[in-house]
Amino acid sequence: MYVVDTNIINWLVDGRLQPNDLPSDGAFVATHVQRDELTKTKDDKRRAQLLAKFGSTVELEVPTESVVAGISRVGLAKVSDGKLYNSLRNGLAALNKDKLNNSHDALIAEVAIENVWILLTADGDLAKVAEQHGCKVRHYAP
Repeated sequence: MYVVDTNIINWLVDGRLQPNDLPSDGAFVATHVQRDELTKTKDDKRRAQLLAKFGSTVELEVPTESVVAGISRVGLAKVSDGKLYNSLRNGLAALNKDKLNNSHDALIAEVAIENVWILLTADGDLAKVAEQHGCKVRHYAP
């Protein structure tokens, strides 16, 4: 299984990645976090394209492994001790001056790590921190 980071959907829509650039030996999964990030796209046409690509790419939506206030959705998140999530978030903050979406990225990486799935991302900081936590990552560099 492959966890698809939000930026992969953007790159597919932009043509920076083609569907055949993605692995063909497993299913693509995501959480509500990726869908929510795409839904926040302000441009109506772009949002529709992103959500359509998400729908045609992601085969299964799974719950996040932790609950984070202001992000998590009832019924779509599991309760955890938060240790892995916090470690991922802190690792990201150390690399990128605490970007606003670090909490989202930490939740996405946590799903990959906890389920021993491969993370697909174009985010170098996320790739690095996830790998430091034992995640297998396929990083699509700009």
